[in-house]
Amino acid sequence: MTFPHSAFPVPVPVPAPPHPPVSYGPPAPVLHPVPVPPGGVEVRPVAPPVPAVPTEAFAPARPVLVPEAEPVRIGVDNNRCRIYGICQQEAPEVFRVSEGGSLHYTRGVPAELAAQARQAVRCCPMQAITIHGGQTPGGAPMGGGRADRRPLRSGAASRTGRRRVVVAGAGLAGLSAATRLRERGFDGELVIVGEERQRPYSRPPLSKQYLSGALTDSQLTFRADESLDAHWLLGTPVIGLDMHRKALELRGGERLPYDGLVLATGVDARRLPEAPLFTDRIRTVRTLGDAAAVRQAMLAARARHVVIVGGGFVGCELACTARDQGMDVTLVVHSAPLLRRVLGARVGAVVADLQREAGVALRLGTRITDWQDHGDALRLGLTTGEMLTCDFVVLGLGSEPRTEWLRGSGVEISDGVLCAPTTHVRDVHGRIVPHIVAAGDVASWPNARFDERPRRVEHLIHAVEMGQHAADALLQGPGRAARFTPVPRFWSEQHGVRIQAAGIPSLGSDVEITEGSLRSGRFLARYTRPTAYGPQIVGAVAFDMPLRLLDYRDQIGRTRARPPTVHRGRHR
Repeated sequence: MTFPHSAFPVPVPVPAPPHPPVSYGPPAPVLHPVPVPPGGVEVRPVAPPVPAVPTEAFAPARPVLVPEAEPVRIGVDNNRCRIYGICQQEAPEVFRVSEGGSLHYTRGVPAELAAQARQAVRCCPMQAITIHGGQTPGGAPMGGGRADRRPLRSGAASRTGRRRVVVAGAGLAGLSAATRLRERGFDGELVIVGEERQRPYSRPPLSKQYLSGALTDSQLTFRADESLDAHWLLGTPVIGLDMHRKALELRGGERLPYDGLVLATGVDARRLPEAPLFTDRIRTVRTLGDAAAVRQAMLAARARHVVIVGGGFVGCELACTARDQGMDVTLVVHSAPLLRRVLGARVGAVVADLQREAGVALRLGTRITDWQDHGDALRLGLTTGEMLTCDFVVLGLGSEPRTEWLRGSGVEISDGVLCAPTTHVRDVHGRIVPHIVAAGDVASWPNARFDERPRRVEHLIHAVEMGQHAADALLQGPGRAARFTPVPRFWSEQHGVRIQAAGIPSLGSDVEITEGSLRSGRFLARYTRPTAYGPQIVGAVAFDMPLRLLDYRDQIGRTRARPPTVHRGRHR
């Protein structure tokens, strides 16, 4: 299996390292066989120690963007905008959130800022920003004016190149990778295969604005790259991968050959194995179809009391939506407090207080042990002995990577698709597969900004950035591609309070409130952990302080100076 760089003869600039190269250990995690009865041996990545090198080797985290040659015009739908401030993070020269919480922006954006403005449109979860003019993917050469040629059309017959790149997964990560390929000048055939029938859409509003009816299906569709020149195979599940013959296996025995492949199949909503399957009163929310079914079923059941199972962001946001609709809500969570795994116990307790103050009944540190469907209601028995009667249950239990179709393919899928630091896929023997990359929620890779342990990150901005990097890595090849070392960023809104985060706060062992106070509900928390080079900043979380979070973004992954050691002499 060889995938020479000449297979995709597109010049892609390789960013020069900001500092002399630093060794970050072996290119792959150490794999040890772990006995698993009774089915033989399972290979699992063993987490190495916390970083053994100074993290100052990294420059400030900014995604690599493709410059545009023409100015653009932007507009903002104030009815959709929730003032999350993500647009300011992506293009601070174009967007600015005032201290009073209003958004200000420049309508006419010059060419040198057009790429940042377009990135802000891609990362807006509410799709509240529109962009007009400028460079469309594949429509202009890099760094120059528009070429004297007609726009490319989909299909192999219109292609000057004979290469085909297939993107498995028609979500945001897949869209982002496909767009970057065109921006880089790839003129071969581009095929995007998706199981859902919809074009890529924003998922964060599903548990809030869409479920409440504030947004429609069409308002969720991503608009920054509508003119993407690709062949879409929607409503087409992928059932297998033949790496040796370089082909995807589709339903009906059809095979889709490729020269390059992007794996971006995302995740599925996790279910409880003991929960009844054949009832309309228990639902999950992951896709647009799921959210539509939940909305319809809640109306059909005339739900007055809703039980939400799960204390992550999805569960908490579902509780907010149900309360806003005037329903009684009980949140059943196995752990305590809420969002403990993401924000830690100290900050998670603040979220629990927000939910209680809004009238949400919390059942923390408990499970559902008995499920009874009485036709007109559900009765749920808890480990505490309490019996809850409700009209509807929504499961917000996290996700499982969509990798079942890759079983037997030779790709390592112990926790999502295992990747090298460049996003190139690894096989079950730990070897890099040069013509396959992965991106988005399904990809597990070591972010050397933190350490060498592979992890999956499930956030909208991450899907945009990883899709872009994976496309660059596919064109460059494993020998020339840079490591993917982003600063993950995510947000939530709980009963009117905006929660925004940068980094991976769950890695922190120490939490410091650097601004504001927990009691006021408006504060900024910094998360650190000890390393051989001093305390490493691994995350920052802001409650209703979006502007202040910007100052912490570039600190993520760096180490703070240790206080000087005081040597005291002996007193006789």
